[in-house]
Amino acid sequence: MTNTLFILSFFALGAGIYFYSRQKWQKHESAFNEYAVKMQTDVLVNNTKVNEGIDYMQEVKAFYEDQGYSLSKHPNFSTDFIAKKEKNILFIRVQGLQNKQDITAKLYQEFVGQTVLYALDNPLYSNYELSWTYVCSKMMCDKSAKIYIKSYEDKLRFELIELKEKEA
Repeated sequence: MTNTLFILSFFALGAGIYFYSRQKWQKHESAFNEYAVKMQTDVLVNNTKVNEGIDYMQEVKAFYEDQGYSLSKHPNFSTDFIAKKEKNILFIRVQGLQNKQDITAKLYQEFVGQTVLYALDNPLYSNYELSWTYVCSKMMCDKSAKIYIKSYEDKLRFELIELKEKEA
């Protein structure tokens, strides 16, 4: 009888922990989604030139240069820019306006993996703090990417960069 009671209490405790963690995760995911929807709405509603005549790579480059980074093109196809500021190196991958593919954890892993190998082969990077950013013009992260970013939030970022309207 005591074994049955122990097993039932163990399952009850496990179920409680499961439902508590699920509720906490849904709260965090909801906050992330609200932020993403707000950013996407701002970009799509307030910017009338989202899809016409904009060089998004130049917009991204200008955004980081305004923050004090010096940018260079990356010699690897998985990364578009390397940004340097003080003792920080930021590998930037840009997903442009025309790309409709959702960002998944697998894409993040490929992006980070290829740049890590590049950084390990280059001794100059040993003196810098490395991080990675995926830049998009609209919210394109699927659930797996959100989980992956959350797991490494001190090193990985997802950034929505609002487009500036072209002057007439």
